[in-house]
Amino acid sequence: MRGIEHALNPRKILRQFLVGVGGSAGALVLIVLSLFRREGRVVFAVPAPQYLLLGALLLILGWSCDALRVMVSARIWKKRIRFRDSLTVVLSGYFLSGITPANTGGNVAEIYVLTKSGLSLGEATSLTLVGGALYSLSLVVLFLLFSFLQKEPIPSRIFQVTSYLLGLYAVLIGVLAAFLKFPAPLVALSGKVGTFLASRFPRLAPTGQEIPAFVGNFLFDLREKLLIFLRNPHYLGWNISMYCLHFLCLFGTTYFILLALSETRLSWFSTIHLQVPLFFALRFTPVPGASGVAELSFASLFKPFLEGGKASLLVFFWRLLTYYGALGAGSIAFFRTLAR
Repeated sequence: MRGIEHALNPRKILRQFLVGVGGSAGALVLIVLSLFRREGRVVFAVPAPQYLLLGALLLILGWSCDALRVMVSARIWKKRIRFRDSLTVVLSGYFLSGITPANTGGNVAEIYVLTKSGLSLGEATSLTLVGGALYSLSLVVLFLLFSFLQKEPIPSRIFQVTSYLLGLYAVLIGVLAAFLKFPAPLVALSGKVGTFLASRFPRLAPTGQEIPAFVGNFLFDLREKLLIFLRNPHYLGWNISMYCLHFLCLFGTTYFILLALSETRLSWFSTIHLQVPLFFALRFTPVPGASGVAELSFASLFKPFLEGGKASLLVFFWRLLTYYGALGAGSIAFFRTLAR
C-alpha cells in the first residue's frame, strides 16, 4: 500500500496531467486544423445544440452504470460502498487512465480509492483485475452482437486484431494464474529485491525485509478473493451487463453529437458498431490518452459518412466530451480522495 501511495504523489500526477492534457490539446488542434484545410471552408456552427446536452447527460449515465457495477460487486465480500464512493472510484480510474501510457494508471487509481472506501488490498486488486478482463470481454460481446444485428460480416483485419488482443489477454491471465498457484518463485524474487535494496540503501533495510512477507500475503489474499468471484458467476454476469450499458451510453454520445451537427445518415446501431473495435484497440495505445491516434482514427472512421466538412467538428466535440469531460470530473474526484 505504501508503494501505491508513493506512486500517487500529487505533484507527480499534476505533472503527468499537464503533460497529458497539453499533448492531447496540441494533437487535437493540429488534427482539427488539418481537417479544416482538407475539407475547405468549414462553418463552426452547431445547428441543434440541444443534442450536445443530451450527449453529455448520456455520458454521465454511462459513468453511473460503471459506478453501480462497482458498488454491487463489492457486496461479494460483504462490503458496502456508497454510490458516491463508487463513482469516485470509476472517475479516478478514467482520470489516471487518460494521462498515463496504455491506460496503466487507471487500475492503480481504482485500487487506491477502493482501499480508501473500505476494501482490503486483495479485494480491491481482484475487483480491478476481474473488471479489466470483463471490460474487454464486454467490448467483444457488443461487437459480435451488433455485427449480428446489423447483418454485416466482420472485417478480416478487425477480426485478426481482436483475436491477437484476446490472445494477449489469455497469456497475461495465464501468467497471473501461475503466480497465484505457485507463489514461491515470485516471493523468492521479491526477497532478492529486498536484499538488494537493503545493501544499496541502508535506510530501506526494514522495508526490504518486509517485502517477501508482504508479497506472499498479498498473493494469498488475492487468490482467495478471486476464487470467491469465480464461485459467484452471477457477479461476473453483472459486471459484463453493466459494462455493456456503460459502452452503449459512451458510444451513444457520438450519435447525439452527429444529431447536433444535423447528420442523420448513420443509425444509432451503426454508430455504436463502428466504435467498438476502435475503442478496443485504443485501450493498448502507448501514448497517454491515445492523443493523436484517437483523433486520427476517429476522423478516418466517420469521415466517409459526413458531408460539408463536419469531420473536424465531430472530432472536436467527441474529444471534448468523452476525454476532457472525464478528465475534469475525474481529477476533482481523485484529488479530493488524495486530500483525505
